[in-house]
Amino acid sequence: MRVLAVDLLNPSPAAEARKYKLKTLVPAPRSFFMDVKCPGCFTITTVFSHAQTVVICQGCTTVLCQPTGGKARLTEGCSFRRK
Repeated sequence: MRVLAVDLLNPSPAAEARKYKLKTLVPAPRSFFMDVKCPGCFTITTVFSHAQTVVICQGCTTVLCQPTGGKARLTEGCSFRRK
């Protein structure tokens, strides 16, 4: 009888981070909402991390983030906080 060299019930955190999001021991989404601060007028806007449209600041009409194939790319100078 062969013994497995890998513990399937207690995987290492590094091994869990490499797996696909639905194949992990506890499935969880990798997307999130974030508060983005405009560099011009300092207003805070809530943005989805995988936004599919251009997000514009309500105060000064500056582009805050642009969509890519996956996560949205923040404009230079914008700071964010994960919610």
